[in-house]
Amino acid sequence: MDLAKQYIIQCIVAAANNLRLSSEKIETVAILRERLNNCESLSEEIKNFKKITELSKLGIKLGDLQNFIDNGKIEFVKLSDKFKEHSYSLVKELNGVLDVFTPHLARLSFQKFDLDGLNVDLTNQKVNSFDTIAQSPPEIELPRRSRTDELREAIIFEELNKDNDFNFENFEEKVLRPVKELDPFLNRVLKYEYTENEINSHIKIMFENAELSKKVGFEILSNMHSIFAKGLELINQKKIAPSSNVVESLRACLIVIVAVVRGKEVDITNYLTRAENFGKTISPKQKER
Repeated sequence: MDLAKQYIIQCIVAAANNLRLSSEKIETVAILRERLNNCESLSEEIKNFKKITELSKLGIKLGDLQNFIDNGKIEFVKLSDKFKEHSYSLVKELNGVLDVFTPHLARLSFQKFDLDGLNVDLTNQKVNSFDTIAQSPPEIELPRRSRTDELREAIIFEELNKDNDFNFENFEEKVLRPVKELDPFLNRVLKYEYTENEINSHIKIMFENAELSKKVGFEILSNMHSIFAKGLELINQKKIAPSSNVVESLRACLIVIVAVVRGKEVDITNYLTRAENFGKTISPKQKER
């Protein structure tokens, strides 16, 4: 098994599962996945991605993932967290690709590389004057998927085509706007320098964004918003004290939110772990809302 290839394919599938996709976009994801799965050289295929304008940024990220698997020191204990981080880092780029890269364009783009590899010499071919001189290259069929593959894809993508109006830019703005205020606000929480209305307003917004993230399928963002909102709520209810440890755990939630939405190329494993552990500690204390 090619570990890097399977890791990258599963990262793409996981990223796609965090987007609401039309049937056309689902087909494009399937083409990308099949392309990677059937390539003889993953490195060469990623180079091809980088040569296609619409795929160039995604290709760079896939190259980083391959380098992580092939050359990095893999800590298998933390690999699950690393996979989540990597898959979510692909969401923004994949969303941008699917907005412009249709199945038809995908096939035409990849045909170019396939035909270049054939090295067919046409210099001595005679062209009949009645033939069409400029013709589109013959379409190369992708490998046929088995019924098992089709069923597996249906399960993976079953809920992705219900909402075609999702706009990542609008979502990004709505999620990041409150974070700018919340980071300095945490410093005041540590000193109890806040009003009842102020903290309740932040709690309300973060719960709303948790629901929004959940609705559009961003599980990790939903969890981070929910943990942050619950933590503030418990502080407001005097059920936990805003200690330095608590405040830094809340800040870890914000760091994960920004890193995931912005697709930052930084290691957020420690922040993600800290935020999730904090969520576990406050969960039993949080009454059902």
